[in-house]
Amino acid sequence: MMLMPMLYLPPVSYMALLCAAGEIQIESHENYIKSTYRNRCEILGANGIITLSIPIAGGRDHHQLYSESRISYTDTWQHQHLMSILSAYGSAPFYEHYQGYFRPLFSGRRYEHLYEFNKDLLLLMIKLMKLDVSVTYTDTYEKQPAEKTDLRHIFKANQKMTDLMISQKKWHLSEVPYIKVFGNVDVLSTNLSCLDLLFNTGPEAKDILRQMVSIS
Repeated sequence: MMLMPMLYLPPVSYMALLCAAGEIQIESHENYIKSTYRNRCEILGANGIITLSIPIAGGRDHHQLYSESRISYTDTWQHQHLMSILSAYGSAPFYEHYQGYFRPLFSGRRYEHLYEFNKDLLLLMIKLMKLDVSVTYTDTYEKQPAEKTDLRHIFKANQKMTDLMISQKKWHLSEVPYIKVFGNVDVLSTNLSCLDLLFNTGPEAKDILRQMVSIS
């Protein structure tokens, strides 16, 4: 079983592993970790990577639980994120088809806790990509979890992920090219938010995720 972190609109690599595994457990009892994909994601604009970051109330506190980390609404970050997504993907083939599913989560309500916001976005993404995956959540925090492959800390910006040992098998993660709105920009597709894959490829997203992982 894979033990995964809860991330904000996770990277394509995260969704590829989730798709290949078919069953994952998500960490629910860790401390909040700053400057990670837990409160930020990367999308692709005309001039390169755009980082979307959710402000956290009391962000200087390194010891608060992730599940208790509250979102700050001092700035209009929800509107800013929606406008950035529109700028990046407004002309993508499937933007109009899917954007309506996300708008209510950004403008229809104010989530108090980051974890719950990310959870609803992840479950929505699994639904829209039609992934056959079972998701459960941890009951307690284990520093060294038994009988689980700990992937809580492997998703990092600017880091290419290739080979992982999972259940004594090698999982090889590779780039699978797909047409992007700004395809002339040289980036790692696996590090981009899953929004990039969804808006650019639509129903083909699931097949692309499957092609990204080989197991030997």
